Amino acid sequence: MMYISNIVAQSIVEEIGSEINENINLMDHQGKIIASTDKARIGGLHEGARRIIGESLSELYITDVMETTTTKKGINLPLIVAGEIVGVVGITGERERVVPYGNIVRKITEIMIEDSLRRDARRYNQRMRNRFIEEWFNNSGLPYSREFVNRGLNLKIDINCSYRVVVLYFRDYQTLLDTLDGQKLLEEMENTISRQMVVENGPYLREPDKQFCLYPHCNSDILKTKVKRLKDMIREKYGQNLLAGIDSEYGNKINIQQSRTEAEMAGAVADIRKENIIFYDELDIELFIDEVSNSTMHVYLEKILGQVPKEKWDEYLRIIEIYFTYEGSLTKMSDALFMHKNTLQYKLKKLATYTGRDIRQLSNASCYYIALVFYKTLGIPRNEK
Repeated sequence: MMYISNIVAQSIVEEIGSEINENINLMDHQGKIIASTDKARIGGLHEGARRIIGESLSELYITDVMETTTTKKGINLPLIVAGEIVGVVGITGERERVVPYGNIVRKITEIMIEDSLRRDARRYNQRMRNRFIEEWFNNSGLPYSREFVNRGLNLKIDINCSYRVVVLYFRDYQTLLDTLDGQKLLEEMENTISRQMVVENGPYLREPDKQFCLYPHCNSDILKTKVKRLKDMIREKYGQNLLAGIDSEYGNKINIQQSRTEAEMAGAVADIRKENIIFYDELDIELFIDEVSNSTMHVYLEKILGQVPKEKWDEYLRIIEIYFTYEGSLTKMSDALFMHKNTLQYKLKKLATYTGRDIRQLSNASCYYIALVFYKTLGIPRNEK
């Protein structure tokens, strides 16, 4: 038995009623009025609708003589969806005025109900898929049971296939979340990503602050192209930037729990570095960053940069970041910093004077890199340094 949502039913009668300027009633499969342009009638039983359902009538006009306290004069017709009577629609009024509308209103109502039921089915299916993927992510028991595999297949998810896991973050997620327009934009972007994953034939899971995209296994170059295409689509269509963390290419691709962990670790680093796409395979010190307490990071930063004036930390850490980005090339660094080479060299020497460590010496470079990672991980506001 198909059921019509009361909210959907009310929106249907109001939309049709406004078009033909008549009172419309919509009754469920038991003859109960679940929606009406005359709100006072909602909740009552409609005897005419019950007759149509019980006697399988093709239509029933209620005359003056047939009127009761629950049934008013007008035309009533069954609503048939997929060969099943799901309810009855009625138009209140004189025969010559409302009968010409009858079949048109019935057909439009059936179409709107069918559309609503399809959308409900899609939402239900998506909820079931989400619940399954969440369980799959948390299921470390390999091999999977036959029952679990079959549940996935029924949802068109083959968990015995190999997948690459990509986690996506909206760079301005929190800002967008703070306004109604921003929330609508987030929903539109999430729907776009979901539709794209249908094209990619890969499972998709939306969580409040991130999206998980499972691509059928491919090498990292191909996957990077796919993710970049998705990022470009979001930026061009909505003006928003995505950050992406991607799992290892050579890990155990059947263990989706491991792949998810790898993707999330890479995604966290992408957020810290503010870089667009980070692969788990590119991580080094970040692999154990979670093992270091915030207090230890603060101590380390003070040890390395304690003699640098606090108001200059941003400036010098930016220089350190650019140093590693361009592997110490003064030409590329000066271009990126919009700074003359001589000025840049002076600042590098000044940094060495403050810290006692020259970043251009191989033995000191790792100290600065660790300090940079800790600084970005902590996200220290200017007024707390």
